[in-house]
Amino acid sequence: MSSHTGRTVAKNAGVLLASQLITWALALLLTVFLPRYLGAAAVGKFHFANSVWAIVAIVVTFGMDTLLTKEIARDPAKAGRLLSLTMILRVLLHALGYGALYLYLYLLGYPAETRIVVYIIGVGNLFWQLISASQAALQGLERMEYISLGAVAGKVVNTALSLLLLFLGYGVYAIAAVSVVAALVNLLLQLFFLRRLTTLRPYLSRIEAQRMLRAGFPYLMAGIFLVIYTQVDIVIISLLVNDTVVGWYGAADQLFGTLLFIPSVFITAVFPALSRLFAYQPDALPRLMGKSFDFLLLLSLPVGLGLFVVGDPLAVLLFGAEFAPSGPILALFGIVLILTYQNMLLGQFLISTDRQTAWTLVMAGAALTTLPLDLLLIPWCQAALGNGGIGGAITFIITELGILFAGLRLLPKGYLGRSNVWVATRALLVGLAMVGVVWWLRGLFIAIPVMVGVIVYVGLVLLLRIVPREDLALFWSLTQGALARLRPRPVEAAGGGEP
Repeated sequence: MSSHTGRTVAKNAGVLLASQLITWALALLLTVFLPRYLGAAAVGKFHFANSVWAIVAIVVTFGMDTLLTKEIARDPAKAGRLLSLTMILRVLLHALGYGALYLYLYLLGYPAETRIVVYIIGVGNLFWQLISASQAALQGLERMEYISLGAVAGKVVNTALSLLLLFLGYGVYAIAAVSVVAALVNLLLQLFFLRRLTTLRPYLSRIEAQRMLRAGFPYLMAGIFLVIYTQVDIVIISLLVNDTVVGWYGAADQLFGTLLFIPSVFITAVFPALSRLFAYQPDALPRLMGKSFDFLLLLSLPVGLGLFVVGDPLAVLLFGAEFAPSGPILALFGIVLILTYQNMLLGQFLISTDRQTAWTLVMAGAALTTLPLDLLLIPWCQAALGNGGIGGAITFIITELGILFAGLRLLPKGYLGRSNVWVATRALLVGLAMVGVVWWLRGLFIAIPVMVGVIVYVGLVLLLRIVPREDLALFWSLTQGALARLRPRPVEAAGGGEP
């Protein structure tokens, strides 16, 4: 990995980390207050609406986001034309998806309140499809600061208005409507920034559209299997159990999702570099991949294992006593989190190196495995434990393990070696030592086992020198850059030039 590539990845990761720290804190506020003010049944409707739109959205995007990032990273001059064409196609496909979802909900007899929430969320989903296209273009241009600014502004609007309406006694319809407004704010800001980087004008070409759709098809298939794999649990729970159990599972799932911001930040920053190195400097890829694998493993273990230990008290503390059944689900999601950090990296690496077909087959296998496991484990756990969501979490662990093994087998020889195995072995032992200490403290106020766990894990990692000095220096510079971006700049500096 060249020093320039390392600096670029570190800069972009620092920008994204700064914004993600803000958006994560804001998302956590909503994660805490929504269940307390809306209740499990209303939260279940909200999560169901987001899940079904996630399934529709993957067809609307048609795999074009990943394609956009790769093509723009390799030829930035294409940015304006490709983005305009993608947005036009997306509006047309969204209209078809809206009609199909309307028929699905009506024919299966979903309650009127659930349908209305889905329809409102659908309007915001159109904006999110356009946002994802603009973010893909900005990612390809490696201007992550603009992605960050739009995301922070939208999250501030969403959190502030949602909390205000919750305190005033408004219900799930109002919260769904606020998400539409927040998405629009995010979109307008991203388009404003893009106009500073490239020419944006309406562009439609039948030949180019067909090429984009054909090229995006492998990514579409990977996305379809991915979204079925990640969202089918909630859909099956809604069909086999009820909105309350969906709410328990959805609350745990939402908190789990907020904890994925670290790999999301890192992989978003590193993906253009992986794609560019594959095209022009393939010899540099193994080092970047190996360092990335070690980094994410070291970060995932304390978070995942810590969540496994404190999942029960954390669920009650954050969501209230009504959501105590979310605790076991959250604890199991801790194991899922460790696996997911690595699987996100493996998937994006294979896609960046044009091996998306192989990754599509992996996700197809995961999706096809998830369906029978969910149909077996969700009703069984509901009958035996009174909590079908536990079955969905167990399914998640089984399939993530399968994805990890398959992804590692697909890596080219030499990309991960003995040094990575040695790091993983020591990191796992340190993580288990942390669990051994924290387990006896789990009955105390939750801040105590969390702080003790952090001290034990970090102390042992440093004592055993698991992280090389140069990696510590890079991490420290990245952290300093992120913190510097969190501090307000002087007025005179803020007004001059591009960020």
